[in-house]
Amino acid sequence: MLEHYSSRLGAVELNGSFYRTPQEKAFQTWGQARDGFRFCLKAHRALTYSADAFDRVGVARQVTARYAELGDHLGPVLLQFPPVRKRNPELLHSLLEALGRPVAAEFRDESWFDDEIAAVLREHGAALVVTDDESWPQAPVGEFAFSYFRLRRDYSQRELEAWAERVPRDRDAYVFFKHTPEGPLRAERLYAMVRPPLTDSV
Repeated sequence: MLEHYSSRLGAVELNGSFYRTPQEKAFQTWGQARDGFRFCLKAHRALTYSADAFDRVGVARQVTARYAELGDHLGPVLLQFPPVRKRNPELLHSLLEALGRPVAAEFRDESWFDDEIAAVLREHGAALVVTDDESWPQAPVGEFAFSYFRLRRDYSQRELEAWAERVPRDRDAYVFFKHTPEGPLRAERLYAMVRPPLTDSV
């Protein structure tokens, strides 16, 4: 299945890592994907959902060391903040520093959408996630080292074309759809709009 998927798309977002850090065997299997294919792991929920007394920075250092086992196949780490977690630039800075790799930050409270937070993200080579979901506020599309979109609705062809226009062509862009049976096909259709077809030589 991995060979088939990676021959058609450029990356996959993994949700299971939100609950448990993958085992070494899983990383070894994923490392067999074609060159250039990326795995975007959702960071463990302890980093953002735990109480303030929890050692979030310590756990961040532990999980990022494990993620490094993926080598060149590791894409941006998805760092998701719950809606109850309000704007906290100090927390964001400490987590990005501890992870020490490209991070896509998804905020579910609009208090995070300001210039100071954007500056913290840029300082660490991170990006603001643009999520299209009726349950959460949608972040603005900004200028970051890469782009990261999470499209969580059903989309017509015209709606896909509209999203394709929003995907930057001048930097790496990651676009993921909701994990439904239609998701991979939607991803493949949008990919065709913004990138040339994948080949074995890519």
